[in-house]
Amino acid sequence: MNIAEVRKRVLPLVIVIALAAGGWYWWTTRGSGTTGASDVLGGNGTIEAEQVAVTPQTTGRIVEMTGDEGTSVKRGDVLYRLDDTLLKLQIETANAGVNAAQANYDHVKKDSGSNSAERAAARAQLDQAKIALKMAKVQLGYATVKSPLDGVISSVAAQPGENAVPGTTLVTVSAVSSLTVTIFVPESMIGQVKLGQTGVLTTDSVDRDYAAKVVFVATQAEFAPSTLETKDQRVKLVYQVKLRITDADESLKPGMPADVVLR
Repeated sequence: MNIAEVRKRVLPLVIVIALAAGGWYWWTTRGSGTTGASDVLGGNGTIEAEQVAVTPQTTGRIVEMTGDEGTSVKRGDVLYRLDDTLLKLQIETANAGVNAAQANYDHVKKDSGSNSAERAAARAQLDQAKIALKMAKVQLGYATVKSPLDGVISSVAAQPGENAVPGTTLVTVSAVSSLTVTIFVPESMIGQVKLGQTGVLTTDSVDRDYAAKVVFVATQAEFAPSTLETKDQRVKLVYQVKLRITDADESLKPGMPADVVLR
């Protein structure tokens, strides 16, 4: 076999090997979506909703709960009603105090023998009684626990029959109209991320793109969380970046995984 024939047989084999090696390199660095992810400015995370823990402002036994987990609520909607028997009695007592103070003040004013100090003292007692009545009415209002925002009840911590105590969470309301996602950007690329920067968010659950805007960039690096896909990614230093989804609709739900590409 001469050299020309050897070249004819070997050359195609060399070309095949080169193409295979190139394809393998592309797949491992870009096609698999793991190690090559560092070439794209962005990341993946979980959609979150801002949550508000609703707590009572007075102590009382819960007599009614108007919603459950998953219930949509508007700001001002009643979530709980507490036993207001004692609070109503306090209003009656305060009313009686106002009537008594008013009668005393009227009497002192008509009394020709009263002096200015007595009239001032009677007036002060009347003012204090009126303030006590206003406070009692405010306390009665606390027996009705309302939603502080539009959203969805995401968790319920108290049921009718239990005692509500100030500082203890009764229910958590999630503002689904204000969704965010947190991603982790490698230290080598964080200089390209700015507040107000826009991005595109996609999910496997919804067949459309969403707009997102950077609202927070961490000032300190941290080791990547264990939820990232590969060990190589988890040992790298990253910066937390939070984006607000600016055109969210009802298709997006808290807890959905999402991918973000920054522009």
